[in-house]
Amino acid sequence: MKKILKVLKWLVLCVAAVFILDFAVILAFANIQPKLEKADAIIVLGAAINSPALQNRSLKALELYEQGLAPVLVLSGGRISEKDISEATYMERVIQKNTTKPLNLILEENSHTTYENFQNSKARLPNAQSIIIVTDKYHIARAVLTAKRAGFNSVSFTAPKPYYHKISDELYYYGREALAILVYIPKFILG
Repeated sequence: MKKILKVLKWLVLCVAAVFILDFAVILAFANIQPKLEKADAIIVLGAAINSPALQNRSLKALELYEQGLAPVLVLSGGRISEKDISEATYMERVIQKNTTKPLNLILEENSHTTYENFQNSKARLPNAQSIIIVTDKYHIARAVLTAKRAGFNSVSFTAPKPYYHKISDELYYYGREALAILVYIPKFILG
């Protein structure tokens, strides 16, 4: 019985250490703001339709596109249900309401996970080597690691200001993201 308790104790300590390290990586990425340089594409990651997150990600991407940081905007996100429009279509509508300029858009409407966002976007951009990711701060670490695994060599990122989340929501999203990264570890290693 003592051996079992000792093993359980070490197991709990190891899991706690991994979770703390995981959380530290998420916070580190969330607090880094790299200098954005011209890239082959801007990829905007989906979120719930009609959410402040998706609205603000779309507007941030439009701002970068209009600054000339990439020649194409990839709006990546599928449908949550058959009766909804895709996240990509929602982003397109937000962007088109906020500009009169012609846009070079690619709607990637088949993804339902961050992993699929980048796999499907890479398939649509086979020659792209550099990208700028637009997502929320809590999501940046997993997005960057997944984009690298999908084959994008140069990955930079940005996020809209997170004024639209309450602190309790932010804590929830950071905690959920810590768990999501742990689930993604096999994808990072095996693809």
